[in-house]
Amino acid sequence: MTHHDGDSFFLEHILTWFSQYGREFPWRKFDITPFQSLVTELLLQRTKASMVADIHGMFMEKYGKPSLILEAGKSKLQDDLQPLGMHKRRAHSLHTIAMQIKEEHGGKVPEQEQVLLKLPGIGRYIARAVQCFAFGMPVSIVDVNVTRILCRFYSLENKGDNRRNKHLWKKAQAIINREPARAKEINWAMLDLAATVCISRTPQCNDCPLLDGCRYIPLRKSG
Repeated sequence: MTHHDGDSFFLEHILTWFSQYGREFPWRKFDITPFQSLVTELLLQRTKASMVADIHGMFMEKYGKPSLILEAGKSKLQDDLQPLGMHKRRAHSLHTIAMQIKEEHGGKVPEQEQVLLKLPGIGRYIARAVQCFAFGMPVSIVDVNVTRILCRFYSLENKGDNRRNKHLWKKAQAIINREPARAKEINWAMLDLAATVCISRTPQCNDCPLLDGCRYIPLRKSG
């Protein structure tokens, strides 16, 4: 199977799987503002999505705008962030970002990736997640989970930091470019498959929709 054919197989099967088994979270059910999307991605850093889901509604009601975060102050933020851990660090980041968005961008989250990257604590993954999920741009996102799926399915090497692996980002974007109107679904599907089936140490290969096209299977059998 060529990479071109592999992309078609990958998309068809992962999207079909996602339509049946995709996870449901508050930030996926409703249209959220770019700032709420940015805050959500910051909350999801190093944290289980289910934990963020537990406080998401309350948190967005209280802090869904930069002005609300600035009015509340860091101490109140820390109290409401305690269930997620790293509450002091998160509160500081959110307060600093809210201040910068207010002072430099008129209270609105910028759309351009290079401008988003200038916000404190925002890396390429979060910047592009906001572009995709809030602004509807057909862009890829690559984290350790997406990296695992792409490396296994396409038998790609993952050298060094996946955030700087140009080949992985290029492959992820090539997949999105096949169905740009479904970029959100594709990105969510990869995240969900990695979290529930293509897990790190004990992948559930027999339950994977990509089984018949995955190059990781013969490698596992030969090992």
